[in-house]
Amino acid sequence: MTVKYSDQSVYCAQGPKLLPALEHGVLDGLSFVFKDLFDIEGYVTGAGNPAWLNTHEPASKTSQLVLKLLSQGAKCLGRVQTDELAYSLNGVNIHYGTPLNPIAQDCLPGGSSSGSAVAVARGDVSFSLGTDTGGSVRVPASYCGLFGLRPTWGKLSLEHCFSLAKSFDTAGIFSQDLSIIERVYQALCGVEQNGNPSKTLLLDNTLSALMGDERLATIMRLIERSGISLIKSDLLGKGRYSLEELSLLFRQIQGYEIIDEHNDWLEQWQHTLDTPIQKRVEWSRTLSSHDYLQAKQRQNVFADWLEEELMKADAMLLLPTTPGAPLKLNMPDEELDRYRSDLMGLTSIAGLSGTPQLHIPLSGLKIGPCGVSLLGVKDSEMSVIQTAKMLTKGERE
Repeated sequence: MTVKYSDQSVYCAQGPKLLPALEHGVLDGLSFVFKDLFDIEGYVTGAGNPAWLNTHEPASKTSQLVLKLLSQGAKCLGRVQTDELAYSLNGVNIHYGTPLNPIAQDCLPGGSSSGSAVAVARGDVSFSLGTDTGGSVRVPASYCGLFGLRPTWGKLSLEHCFSLAKSFDTAGIFSQDLSIIERVYQALCGVEQNGNPSKTLLLDNTLSALMGDERLATIMRLIERSGISLIKSDLLGKGRYSLEELSLLFRQIQGYEIIDEHNDWLEQWQHTLDTPIQKRVEWSRTLSSHDYLQAKQRQNVFADWLEEELMKADAMLLLPTTPGAPLKLNMPDEELDRYRSDLMGLTSIAGLSGTPQLHIPLSGLKIGPCGVSLLGVKDSEMSVIQTAKMLTKGERE
């Protein structure tokens, strides 16, 4: 397929358009694109905003993740767009346009790794590199019908990459093929890792209710066919956690860290951001260091609690990746903001706990493209992938 570099809703004009493979390796024959947050020596990282692009110098170093992919035989076909400063989950960019969702053309593609998801969904490349802070790989993977992996926090180096919120930023991978996700993850880790599939999935009552009848029936069929056991539990209730509380906790930490990292630039250039993002920046400015320190303490308690519960059950958490199918392109900003808070209740679980989460698309749903996720304990990426393989065996053959 010919890549349409002229489509600036997906591809960044500053390039590069092609980075050839540096050596042969386990990724021979595969192609990829990377989100406009990763540095490439000699090129400016634009972070989805023209003012950012114009006020920063070309990068002096190339992201180690991009170099690892090239050194394992993959070739890069370009830099792709992101929501501004990666501070959105919609996929809308007022400066460059909203990428067309290839499988739901009247709907949002999801963000902030919008270009990364769309380029894979329409077949431009074999896989793509994105980032995930508050759901920026998992959400567009759900909306565009892809597998999307958010690894354990800190597992993959984000040196020479734009930082949104240091407590949550992770690199992530998109592909239509789960085996490619596995190969790319192994290549990025630099060592071969093994993992056994989980024998048990845990489904919380609150999360089960959010799936809806059709999605729940589909995943139950896959679980039964795979031979994996399912435990239904009031996990969040027993822990006295609500999705609303987790969403707010996540947003407090994220918001404070955004201002802490980017305040000087935002004071001068905040007016160039889309209105909903400007409003989030203004809300973030109201957060005090006391608010932040309290939130960080609560995050640590939650992370320890969830890890202990999953270890005790010897299970992975099964959850809906998003509340449902992608939202329509014409949804008003006010409704999008309300939906974002609900959505982040789901995405904040992995963010706050630092655990790996893999989105699994469920095909043929009448409600539209969406799916479920598996969330494991820290450093269990390969087990999560193997469990997903068991669940999806035969579905895409």
